[in-house]
Amino acid sequence: MFARVAARVSRACAMNDSLVASGAVDTKLMWQIPRLALALQCSIPPLDAPRFKDFDYAEFVEGAAHAYAVLNEVVYRKQTEDDAELLSKTCTPQIARVLAHTANELHAGDAPMTLEASTLARRSLHACVADVFASERERDLEHTLRGYDDELHALDATEREKRIGDIATELFELRKAREESPSSEEEVVSAEFDVLFESHEKMAIDIAGQSLVVEKKQLSTWRFLSPLDEPEWRVCKIF
Repeated sequence: MFARVAARVSRACAMNDSLVASGAVDTKLMWQIPRLALALQCSIPPLDAPRFKDFDYAEFVEGAAHAYAVLNEVVYRKQTEDDAELLSKTCTPQIARVLAHTANELHAGDAPMTLEASTLARRSLHACVADVFASERERDLEHTLRGYDDELHALDATEREKRIGDIATELFELRKAREESPSSEEEVVSAEFDVLFESHEKMAIDIAGQSLVVEKKQLSTWRFLSPLDEPEWRVCKIF
């Protein structure tokens, strides 16, 4: 047992060095203990599976940084049909709705807010979690419970409670059936990777014909969701 633990720790240390060297992890944003915890996540099942060994974490973080820059601009401008289409392609339905609502709120009333400048100072991979589901149906039901598809948002309290109960029952039956009779269907690996961003924002607020400029440093964590075998990343949460 101790040999297995030592081997796992050794793999995690090597993964930590690789993540830092590749630029996927910024040591100014992630101190040593969280970095080792992240490296451990990346070096245990299912992320240590041979089919994922060539996954480029640094490339993923670069793509996440691009998404941050683009969507940050979208939120601080008046929404257009093109913006709505962009949000639908790059975000889960829940986050697309929230970002569109935020953009509309920022431009409503007598004091609209606009983004004058945004500089992404640092970004770092922050967490990597992968769930293994027996089927796409099981994955989709679980994601509905997590709010990613926004199905529950449209329901009133009574309907939502009933729907959650129905989903929980179906998930129980699916998982019970899997334990009793393993399926030959290929497992579905769904990844949720967090990226921590540090940015410097300069915003202007128009009040009574005067422009008030506000500057701040902002830290935020964005969670990206995708099947891992055929990645198609979308923002699913922002902290």
